[in-house]
Amino acid sequence: MSDRAIALLDCARAVAAIYVVVHHVAAARGWAAGLTGIPFRFGQEAVILFFLISGFVIFANEKDRATTGFGYYYRRFRRIYPPLLVALLISTAVFWTNGTLAQNFSLRDLGLTLLNLQDISALKPGVLVDPYLGNDPLWSLSYEMAFYLVFPSVLTAWKRGRTAVTAAVGIVCTLAYVSFLYSPNHFSLIASYFLVWWCGAMAAEAYMEGARSFVGIPIALASLALLTGASALGVVIEGFFGPGVHPFLEFRHFTVALLVVLVGFSPIGRLVASFASQLSKPAKAVSAISYGIYVLHYPLLIQSNLTDSILGLLAMAILLVPLAYFADPYLNRVLPRWESVKLRLSPSAA
Repeated sequence: MSDRAIALLDCARAVAAIYVVVHHVAAARGWAAGLTGIPFRFGQEAVILFFLISGFVIFANEKDRATTGFGYYYRRFRRIYPPLLVALLISTAVFWTNGTLAQNFSLRDLGLTLLNLQDISALKPGVLVDPYLGNDPLWSLSYEMAFYLVFPSVLTAWKRGRTAVTAAVGIVCTLAYVSFLYSPNHFSLIASYFLVWWCGAMAAEAYMEGARSFVGIPIALASLALLTGASALGVVIEGFFGPGVHPFLEFRHFTVALLVVLVGFSPIGRLVASFASQLSKPAKAVSAISYGIYVLHYPLLIQSNLTDSILGLLAMAILLVPLAYFADPYLNRVLPRWESVKLRLSPSAA
């Protein structure tokens, strides 16, 4: 990828991570109420941006490696689980400090969150389990892990028939959402959202092939438009219960994903990329800890009793930075890479 594309991705990750933090802090402190609070109400859109970025980056980095063995799965496990485990420990420590761990601890919630089966039941039906100790941002990890798991299989098929498989992905994901409307369940919903992630992957493929317009990914975009239409029909059939809950929530997500891809391949996207290049260094620094910030900020800044005052909030925000660095880039760097693990597992090493 070009330096400009990398700078844009770093900037998007950094902005999304910071915005999610601001969104949650504003909501917790009542700053998101009224007309003046409207700018703080788009945390869901930031997560959809993360899905698109994830699809783009994973495809760009793993297109030629994901189907060659267990290395891909090890790299994904090594990327996701260390920060997740740190987040679960931080949540436990926060609730223990608050004196509320005994009444809120659930072994089932912990186990299913470790299996990445969590979502937010207050926002949608069919949820298996809420995130452990109410760390709501962890809902998106169940989607990401599912996307990672199926990617090698989809990629293998896609390499044999790009057009047919991209169309098939669109049809299957749309039918999955229709099945979710008929019988709400966790797995159908995640399957429908795979199309958002896959559009990010197809955007990466088009970009690397030289496309600079959305016409480079017509099938993926048409599929996402079809899914958006299905979600709109869901709103018509089931009714509107609020902008942040089912069924309008999914319509909102799919619409935003469609708009982001369209804008990303427009002159506006190129202008933003040019501006992002000027912020490459600070954006890269924040992007490097963005995942750590995402999984750790909620217990530290929202759930901890230490943040009742503005001074306490600032202190915890400062603490968030080194903890995010430890959870994400540091652990990812010090844990053994696949090459060394494979060497240890090989028969000749015995």
